Amino acid sequence: MARETGGKLGAFASDAGPGDGPPRHRHPKSDEVFVVLQGRLRFWRAGEACERSAGEIFHIPAGVEHTFVVVERARWIAILSPGGLEGFFPAVAAQGLEIPRDVAAIKAIATEFDMEITGPPLGHPQTAADPA
Repeated sequence: MARETGGKLGAFASDAGPGDGPPRHRHPKSDEVFVVLQGRLRFWRAGEACERSAGEIFHIPAGVEHTFVVVERARWIAILSPGGLEGFFPAVAAQGLEIPRDVAAIKAIATEFDMEITGPPLGHPQTAADPA
């Protein structure tokens, strides 16, 4: 999508099972909107938690620390403005990297795609204000 919009928007679709979710992170320059298509996600944004289900959206302003965890099997679309983050996932997969094993290498790649990893995922003992 970033190519089609001159970089103004980017999007990617995801499908994941319960307990899946990224580490805490922020996108310094990009707003992000999640459109939940199926299932339920628990979001953590700047110390506040909430859940969204199929048909609902969730907005994360640029620069705001956030994460989420899948509560029940879910499918969603994430839209970012400006685009570019969608290239992160193929870059990580191409190197066979996994969290938590390869977190240092993943952090380095993340910076190339307007993402700064700031902490553990939800459910990890170090996540501040973890609602799980």
